[in-house]
Amino acid sequence: MEPHDEIIAAMLEVLTPEGGEIRLLGRLCTPVLGNTSMTDVFLFIPDLHLLSPARQAHYGQYGFNHAETQLLARLLQRLAQVRNAWEATGEHTLITIQVGDFFDVWREFVGPIESIADETHKELRDVLYRGQDRALDCLNATMILGNHDTKDGKALEEIPFRLTAFNRSPDGRPFLFTTHGDVFDILELSTAEPLREFVVNFIGEGTPVSTYEVQTWGAKAGQINKPLTVLEEAIVSPQHTLQIETGAVKVEPQGQLPQTVARIIQSAAEAQHGHFEKYYQALQLPAAQNTLAESVQVVVIGHTHQATLILCQPPDSRLLIMMDVGAWIEQCSYRLDDGTVVTEPSAQIGVIHVNDIRLYQIRTDVAS
Repeated sequence: MEPHDEIIAAMLEVLTPEGGEIRLLGRLCTPVLGNTSMTDVFLFIPDLHLLSPARQAHYGQYGFNHAETQLLARLLQRLAQVRNAWEATGEHTLITIQVGDFFDVWREFVGPIESIADETHKELRDVLYRGQDRALDCLNATMILGNHDTKDGKALEEIPFRLTAFNRSPDGRPFLFTTHGDVFDILELSTAEPLREFVVNFIGEGTPVSTYEVQTWGAKAGQINKPLTVLEEAIVSPQHTLQIETGAVKVEPQGQLPQTVARIIQSAAEAQHGHFEKYYQALQLPAAQNTLAESVQVVVIGHTHQATLILCQPPDSRLLIMMDVGAWIEQCSYRLDDGTVVTEPSAQIGVIHVNDIRLYQIRTDVAS
């Protein structure tokens, strides 16, 4: 099987025994992605907002979805086995990126940020980043810093956070840029010159074979990610309506899937989802100065909790694809391919291999 099918099959080994399935929320299978690597397989884990059991009880239904069954941990543990098998043969490389808001320290700590008990969500912490030091199957994930991962400008010291990531492209020209998404809020407050300075520094520095360490951003990381007191208790949108024109089809290994399941727009100005137009503007600025952003065709983000895939094809400018990977908290409502509208816990995962980008919804307890 090709990598997409191997990942699907591995996840279904976990899901099928408990009546689960995978639905396709978005897909673009087209060379315009610009991915030149045949070996790299990218796995994107969205916002989780993990809390200790006591704090999760305090916030009720806002807590991490499927925590009682440790579903995501079990899925990722199986995918870590796939990663190990690929690594042994050298045929493929699984690159995992958790796009931020991993542990919700805004809501976890009433006072200053402290350490988390070793047993709290230990399975997820082990499979994402701790397992490599504990002789456990581990995805060795790149952990992107989200605004809920900090409190008063400080992040948990145990997590090797990064602010952004590019792919390691064979030709030195990355097609993929990943960040949490909250950092672009600053664009709303910037005039032209500060905006240019911010973007060129944030997107344009470094090399395509590396990620940015949080420490290199210095004081700006604290400014950008500093919690807003008025939002610490807020639940902005507990339910998200996902627009899927074709309806979400069931995903099976080697099954037939539509080539295009995405919102297609003709200009950045048409996009009304989150900060999409700001990503477009942000990539245009450093590209004019011959930085890494020049070759980026795909932007992957979190932050909004609203899973979506958008292809922007303006007639007078560059093409850009944006995937918001969604979340594993709150609820989502969307239409199946048979016309049925369902509302269920958000549980999304994104995958890219070669020029095939996909966005999945993980479902459990589904009637046959």
